[in-house]
Amino acid sequence: MIGPVVRTDAMALRGIGYGLSLLPLGVRLVFLAGALLVAMAGCTAAWIDQQSYVPSPNVCRADEVGYRADCVPPQELARTQQAGVLR
Repeated sequence: MIGPVVRTDAMALRGIGYGLSLLPLGVRLVFLAGALLVAMAGCTAAWIDQQSYVPSPNVCRADEVGYRADCVPPQELARTQQAGVLR
């Protein structure tokens, strides 16, 4: 079932490549530079958005509460969420 989809995608990419090969070298380089700038802008936007990321707490299972120090017990998590405090 995936075969026809892969074939269609490959044909589309081959067609784009053929279309670009018909352009003069200078136009191809401008197109490549523009695509590179768009990709850099997307990566920069994602990086800036990542700066405000706050990871969610690692919640312990009931049987892990006594021996794991790297997780938050479910009861403590419920209290901090009710108080409106984000960890």
